[in-house]
Amino acid sequence: MGAPGRAEAAYSACRVIESRPVGAYRLVSFIAREMAAGARPGQFLMVRRSGPALDPLLPRPMSIHDVESDLVKVLIDPVGKGTLNLAAAGVGDQFNVLGPLGNGFNLEGDGPALLAGGGIGAAPLAYLARQLMDRGREVTCLLGFRSRAQAIAAELFRGVDVHVSTEDGSVGRQGLVSELLSGCIAGLGPGARQAELFACGPDAMLRAVSATALECGVRSQVSVDTHMACGVGACQGCVVETVQGYRRACSEGPVFAAADLKW
Repeated sequence: MGAPGRAEAAYSACRVIESRPVGAYRLVSFIAREMAAGARPGQFLMVRRSGPALDPLLPRPMSIHDVESDLVKVLIDPVGKGTLNLAAAGVGDQFNVLGPLGNGFNLEGDGPALLAGGGIGAAPLAYLARQLMDRGREVTCLLGFRSRAQAIAAELFRGVDVHVSTEDGSVGRQGLVSELLSGCIAGLGPGARQAELFACGPDAMLRAVSATALECGVRSQVSVDTHMACGVGACQGCVVETVQGYRRACSEGPVFAAADLKW
C-alpha cells in the first residue's frame, strides 16, 4: 500500500471531552490545540469518528461552532448515517479531524453586523458573533428554525442580541428569518448603508436574505451549504457558480460575497 495522501496525513486524532444535546442538535467539544489557535469564523472541519469501521466511509464537513482555549466545538444535526455516528460519540471517544479548512468570513468592516442563520446554519455564527464583538462591532443575530426543538440552539448565543423565528410559531416570531432581517434593517434607518450581513444556511434562505440585503443597500457575505466529500478541493464535487465562473466551495469558499454568486 502506498503512502497516505497529504490530506489523509493531515488528519489529527482529537479526544471528545463534552457531548450533550442542545434541543434537536448535539454539541460536541474536543481537544485540538493547533486547530483552535488557527481557526477563523466561517471555516470548517472534516470530521469522522475513530474506529475500525469504515461505514460511513467519508468524513462529514462540520462548521466550527466555537473555539475556547484549546477546545474546538461543533454543533451536529443528526439526520443521516454520518452525522448520527458523530452525534453518538461520548466523552473519551476520538474524532479524526482535518482543518481548519476554507476561507472564513472577512471581519474587516466597522459597521453594524447582522448575522442570519437558518437551522444548522446558525452553528458557525456563535464564534463569528464573539469575534465581531471583540472588534467593537454592534452585532445582531437573526436565527430561523423550523420548531422549538431546533430553536433551543439560540441559547448558545450568550451576550449577544438574538432574535428568533420559527416556521411553526412555537418560539419567537412565526415566519422566516428573511422577514426578521427586513425588520432589523428598517430599524437601522439611514445607518443601514453601513451595515453588513453575514449569513449561513440552506440555499433558499441565503437567496432570500441576500435579496433583502441587496434591496436595502446592505453588503453581504454568505457561507454556502453544499455537499463536500474531500474538503480540500480535490474531488471538485462542491462547485458553485459565481460571476467569475465555477468555484470550489471547500477550498475557494465556503464564504462568498453574495453579489458574486449566480443563484
